[in-house]
This record gives sequence, C-alpha cells and structure tokens, in this order.
Amino acid sequence: MSDYQALILGERQRPGPESDAEPETALAAIEADRSRIVQCSPVRRLQQKTQVFPLDVKASVRSRLTHSLEVKETGRQLALKVLANMKQDVDKAAFVSLVEMACLLHDVGNPPFGHFGEVVMIDWLGTRLPSLFEQAVGKGSRQWPMLMADLQQFEGNAQSLRLLHSLQGLNLTLSQLAALQKYVRGAYQRKTGGRWQQKPGHFFSERSLVQQIRARFPSTTRGRYPLAFLMEAADDMAYGVADLEDAVDRGVLSLAELELALLSEANDYLKNCWQQARVGEPGFFSRFRQAINDDLLILVSEQYLFHHEAILEGSHDGALLAVEQAPAQALQWLKDFAHRRVFNRREVEALELSGFAALKGVLEAFAPLLALPEREFTSLESRRDAKGLVLRRLYHRLPPRHLAAYRRDSRSAAFFESEREREWYFRVRLLLDFVSGMTDTYLLEEYRLLCGFQG
Repeated sequence: MSDYQALILGERQRPGPESDAEPETALAAIEADRSRIVQCSPVRRLQQKTQVFPLDVKASVRSRLTHSLEVKETGRQLALKVLANMKQDVDKAAFVSLVEMACLLHDVGNPPFGHFGEVVMIDWLGTRLPSLFEQAVGKGSRQWPMLMADLQQFEGNAQSLRLLHSLQGLNLTLSQLAALQKYVRGAYQRKTGGRWQQKPGHFFSERSLVQQIRARFPSTTRGRYPLAFLMEAADDMAYGVADLEDAVDRGVLSLAELELALLSEANDYLKNCWQQARVGEPGFFSRFRQAINDDLLILVSEQYLFHHEAILEGSHDGALLAVEQAPAQALQWLKDFAHRRVFNRREVEALELSGFAALKGVLEAFAPLLALPEREFTSLESRRDAKGLVLRRLYHRLPPRHLAAYRRDSRSAAFFESEREREWYFRVRLLLDFVSGMTDTYLLEEYRLLCGFQG
C-alpha cells in the first residue's frame, strides 16, 4: 500500500447513513465533501469579508471569496503539477479535490476585518476574560490556566476547524480536515519549537477530533498533513500579485510608484517579468501574474517532490516557497512591498479603525452575558427586571445554531475537570463563534444597532 492510500481515506468522525449500506470509496466520500463545502454558509459569507480593503463596494476588488477561489484554482494547478511527476500510486482525483477544497476553506474562520480583526479580538480577550471569569465562576481549578490560555488565543485557522466541524456539522472526511490544518499546536498547549507551532491550529473544544485525526494519520503528531503544504503555497502565490493589483485598481497605489520601486529594488528575475508583461497595455497584471505563477508552479512542485519523504513522515519544517530561488524571492519582495506601501496607507488604516471600534464595541456590549453565573445565564428567559430584559435581548441575538452547540457541549464535552468551567468555556466560545462569523458589513450594522443608531 502506498503512503497516499493511508492518507486519502473516506473515514469521517461520525459515520453517515451510507455506512449501513455499501461503504463509500475514498473518492466518493471526498466528492461528497465537495458538495457540502461549496454549499455551506461559511463559504458564502466570504463574499462580504475583507481581503485587503474593508467594506469595498467596487466589484473588481477582491473579497475573501474571490481570493479563495483564486487560491483554489492555484491549488488545483499545483496538485496536477505534482501528480504529473509523482511515482507513487495515488488516487489523482481525490488528491486534487482535497487540495482544492482546503484552499477554498482556508479563510472561513477569519473574523471580520481579517487579520486586523484577529489582533483586536486577542487584545480584548486578554484584557477582559480574567475579570469576567472571576465574576461568573470565581476561583479556577488547576486546569483553568490552560483553558484560559486557549480562550485568549483566537486564530482563524483553528476557528475554521471549529466552524466546519463543531458548528456547521459538515462531518467532512478526516483527510479533508487534516489538509486544512496549517498548524499542529493546540491553543491550550505551550510552544515547543518548530515552524508549525507558532500559531494554534485547533482549540481545546476540538481536541477529541484532532486526536482522532492524529490516530488515523500518525505523521500529523509531528508535523503537517502533506497536502497542507500545497494549500499554503497556493495562498501565498495567489495574493502576492493580487493585493498590489487591487491597490492600483483602487487608486491607493499608482502603477508608476510600483514600477519605480520594483525596478530599483527587486531582483533581476522580477524586473524581467515586469518588462516582458508590457506595462501600460491592457491585461498587464494578468500577464505579469501568469509569468511569475508559471515559474512558481514548477518551483513548488519540485520542492514538494524533493522533500517528499520528509513531508510524508511529518518531519519537514519549511514552507515550500522558503527557498533561495529567484521566483520565490520575487514573490517575497511583492508581499513585503504590499505591507510597506499598501497596508499602512491612511485610507486602509481608516477603514480598519472603523472595524476596531465596531469589533470592540460589539464584544463589550455582549460581555455582561459572560459576567453572569451559570444559573442566571441559563434562566434569562424568566427575567423581568430592567437589566434582565436587556440581557435577554442580547441573548436573543445569538444564532440558534450556535446556541445549540453551546447547550450540547457545555453539558457533555470531554476532558474538562470542572462542570462550571466547562459551561463558561463554551459560553465564551458561543460569543466568539457569533462575532467571528460576522461579515464586515454585518458587524458594523450590529454595532450601530447596539449604539442606538438604528432600529
């Protein structure tokens, strides 16, 4: 049996009704995943989430959805390039689909206003959770410091796993869920070194799921599931040129400004790509992007196969694009330039400040629900005093799907030493699930409503 026959499986955490009949093949199960993924609401919400420019109404500027579609296509091309030169026996259709769907899903857990939103949420959680826990629960058990650390580390990749499995209940194959995980550390675990430890890849709430993934794919106890490398490379390739194209289209950056910097600072390879693409003529950015991506497809596929054994064993600890080769260095220059000259522009930062106020404002408005002891929180429906009526109305704004997950997990989730801490842990998750799932526009609408600016 080849390594990929052990990695590409149709197994799910919860067997479906089809398991009572004839078992699904791996390909059939992974094809069923595609249908579930494409039709799920988290993917649809990406159309109103920030890529670079928050709240942009210009249709040609990328949203998270259009970015994810571009990543998906790049991932498909990478997978096909790898397969064309791979000697191992592998189900090619399943291999390609796993990469494509991991690419499409890679950003579904991002909060409103993207990575800036993540920073805002982490800051609020670090500042407010300790005092709210003390009001609601009091003194914590010996396990509580670990659980508090888990709650205070919000990360979009970990939220993606929670969103798809624990909230949406898509019950995707373990192979598909493993391909989505860029990082191997739990938010409740200390960093122990290694490249895939710098951010959390899952929360304590999904610990049992991750244990099952690791039991099925033992190499993921040490490193990534192999296809996650291709998903990461596809993401880097997709936004390297795209962010600058959007900045020019939006008028935040001029083509002349970009050309001046590139011709004076970039490597010879990138200068040649720029000149060959015929700047100033229609379709310039498309030609420029294609020239670079053609070479990056070759480079990434070669790197994947060169490090193939280590990747399969879970011991490879470098990104496929982290190499001293001209196309990779050119891509890195483009990304660095975007950070220096686009993301720090006054226009972009002004929009992010709106997001900062809205995100903190909404979190703070719902914070009183976290300050309540468990009995008061679960009996809000019977409150008739003025404060209770306000809290009850806040409670009613929480989505039924998220409330159902809270009720289920706060009563029965494994690995918790204290029932009171388990309830409060999932009450915080309830709020984070609600807020992180908002689109940029919905967050602002919710903030205006809570401030009394609309009914």
